[in-house]
Amino acid sequence: MGTGTINSKRRYLNSLKNKHRKLDKEISLLYSKYVNDDTVNQMKREKLNLKTQIANLEEQLQNA
Repeated sequence: MGTGTINSKRRYLNSLKNKHRKLDKEISLLYSKYVNDDTVNQMKREKLNLKTQIANLEEQLQNA
């Protein structure tokens, strides 16, 4: 894997981590406001998807 590809993946990884943190904060806020469970569950699924993508990218970078 070339340096450009590695740097690109690192930037993408950082953006995924930022989205994950932001979703985590939003979910916590919604829980405190007793928002509809369907809304929170959808966000939790998205957060889990991001976590999976993060883990996969971290593994790719580790093996590079």
